[in-house]
Amino acid sequence: MVTACQESRHAAAGHATVGLRGIIRVMEASPGTVAILFADIGGSVALYEAVGDVEAHRRVAESLAFMKAAIERHGGTLLRTVGDSSLASFSSCDDACLAACSMQELHVRGPLSVRVGFHVGPVIHDGGDVYGNAVNIAARVASFARTDEIAASEDAVARLSPGHQARTTLLARREVKGLSTPLGIHRFEWQGRDAAVTLVSASSSKVSATATGRLDIVRGGCRLCVDAAQASIVIGRAADCDLPVDDACASRRHARIEFRHGQFLLIDESTNGTWLVRDDRPDVLLQRDTIVLDGDGRLGLGASPAESESPPLAYRVIQGGSDVV
Repeated sequence: MVTACQESRHAAAGHATVGLRGIIRVMEASPGTVAILFADIGGSVALYEAVGDVEAHRRVAESLAFMKAAIERHGGTLLRTVGDSSLASFSSCDDACLAACSMQELHVRGPLSVRVGFHVGPVIHDGGDVYGNAVNIAARVASFARTDEIAASEDAVARLSPGHQARTTLLARREVKGLSTPLGIHRFEWQGRDAAVTLVSASSSKVSATATGRLDIVRGGCRLCVDAAQASIVIGRAADCDLPVDDACASRRHARIEFRHGQFLLIDESTNGTWLVRDDRPDVLLQRDTIVLDGDGRLGLGASPAESESPPLAYRVIQGGSDVV
């Protein structure tokens, strides 16, 4: 027979159990400040078109495995993978930075490239995952990086050790949803400043041969040259662009062409993307991404050259000699 006193004790015990579970749940969902890293593969859509679903899936899976290995090597936690991107958390910004460097190093000789960004801020831990505005900001920071680059928020840079801070460069201050003031975006030189200088100025036959080349680009009666002396040009609707274009589909600062590490890089920074058309390869729509230019072809700003009423930009990469477009 259960007495009233026993019922009271059972009720109290049950209440204590529920209370304890509630406390555990609150602890699991408690806020904390961590470094959040976001990485994704550049040009994966074009990859599926170029090599087919099976081979593209294999390469993407290999890239995600590289990301996971880099995260775990530096004490991070892989929170989730979505499509061709990974999200991870770290106890320190230095660890996140080292993991980002490892990701880039693992992809150097592979067929794919990645862009990485990291931020630091308060998050909610819940069920082995994290949530909060810091996660959204980390993804936004990563979107400002080009493929083969690492970007970091100014908050994350402030928490890096002095040696890592010395390898960062402020790129811009951008409006980011969820922040009342513009966020500083920094680029981290993961290959090292000295290595980058050596690569360009080395006297090896491979680099020397490339360094004598140039890229000619023509639109209508306007011709520009990109080479070691003029290493970067900006194309867009703005009057101060090196190659201004009067085209409603183009952004004010639509794209850049840079001579870097012996290669000519097309870097899209536009709203509508840049079309790359070459006779011997499939057409490519570049959107906030980077691609190496070689041979010759045409560029469409915001629309395919075949569909645009504006004259296309014709380019040709020349390795020495005096050829013209």
